[in-house]
Amino acid sequence: MPAQKIETGHQDIVHDVAMDYYGKRLATASSDATIKIIGVGSGSQHLATLSAHRGPVWEVAWAHPKFGSLLASCSYDGQVIIWKEGNPNEWQQAHVFNDHKSSAGWWLGHH
Repeated sequence: MPAQKIETGHQDIVHDVAMDYYGKRLATASSDATIKIIGVGSGSQHLATLSAHRGPVWEVAWAHPKFGSLLASCSYDGQVIIWKEGNPNEWQQAHVFNDHKSSAGWWLGHH
């Protein structure tokens, strides 16, 4: 697959990028306190912006699709947020865990 430059639209540094199981979407985590969902394939397409964190977002991790369309994010604000996609590109907070010291990937792997 050839290299592809992706414009994330973030207003600050991007700390983490995670591709979904099918290689169709990227989730990006940024110091601008948002997560962007970007469709990749023929070009890149902004699909959604997830805003709930109160500080830089350090890490994002997708769940295996057998659990549905779920994404975990962790932030400097001490929260891990589990996001669930309902309708395509419509994301809601499914769970919020406060004062969590572990990574988003660790959480998805152990719950």
